[in-house]
Amino acid sequence: MTKKIAPHEEVTEQHEAIPLAEEQAEVSTQRVVDRRIRISRSTTTAEKLLETELWHEEVKIEHIEKNEPVEEGYFPQVRQEGDVLIVPVIEEQVEIIRHYILKEEVHIHKLKKSEQFQQKVTLRSQEIEINKEDT
Repeated sequence: MTKKIAPHEEVTEQHEAIPLAEEQAEVSTQRVVDRRIRISRSTTTAEKLLETELWHEEVKIEHIEKNEPVEEGYFPQVRQEGDVLIVPVIEEQVEIIRHYILKEEVHIHKLKKSEQFQQKVTLRSQEIEINKEDT
């Protein structure tokens, strides 16, 4: 048995080109004015009466005559009795013998007084008005 070999045939391939289509997209922005806003600010003033009670202290000074002898080496000290501050005043007197006399005490009284206080003041406040304008 013999084999027959066919003559070599050349096979040619034919290619056909098919054009392809491609879509592309681009994104962009554009500023569009669709309305305008107008802001205006105004300031108003109003007179207002402020009232309060103010306190202040006054002192009343009273001289109380004592003329009492004081033991040597003992001197009365400044002291507080209630709302009265007592300040002893010592005087040295020379006689044949020396002795101390409590001449007087100064009593200082604190008096609290109140009075009504009123004063007109000007207060300012601001307001804002916003208007929208469609275009």
